[in-house]
Amino acid sequence: MNKAFLSLVLILAAAAWGCDSTSGTGGAGGEGGAGGEGGAGGAGGNGVTSTWTTPGLTIVGDECDFFVDEALTFDITIDGSMVVMQDADPQSSLEASTDSYSPQQDEVLLNGLATNDNFPPCVVQLDDAFRLLLDDPDVSLDQNDTVQVTWDHVETDVSDVPGDCAGEWFVDLPCSGEATFTLTQQVQ
Repeated sequence: MNKAFLSLVLILAAAAWGCDSTSGTGGAGGEGGAGGEGGAGGAGGNGVTSTWTTPGLTIVGDECDFFVDEALTFDITIDGSMVVMQDADPQSSLEASTDSYSPQQDEVLLNGLATNDNFPPCVVQLDDAFRLLLDDPDVSLDQNDTVQVTWDHVETDVSDVPGDCAGEWFVDLPCSGEATFTLTQQVQ
């Protein structure tokens, strides 16, 4: 059932993304016309993507033994009210998004939900939340040079039979962790 829910969320996100990209000159609340932040990048309806890096994480707590203090790179795509942040490492499936972004926000909340069923009969739900606090609240996310991020991570046993992850998963479930870091936008 969780896989079906995740698939539905991804389909709805794709549909919403498609609606934003075909909305014409309506734009994001009066920013249409000349294209504003979109410019040439927005012409294809794919939004504006920027690359952000962090030299490492400050691990606040980690019951899941999930976080690793290492350099990370994220791609953030803004397309209308949709923001998608994903790990730039092609081996990673980490992704979080929102469909209620506004350029006037000084805080952006992104959520990602995934399922790991690689250790049957154990099925684990991975829930990630990113709180992006803009260092310059007077401009939009993509116009900031740096943002402060709080990353909350929760893992839950959602197997058909409760307790199927005991002895199969890396740690006892449920577990949670929190890390903070600064993202710096790379000059394109």
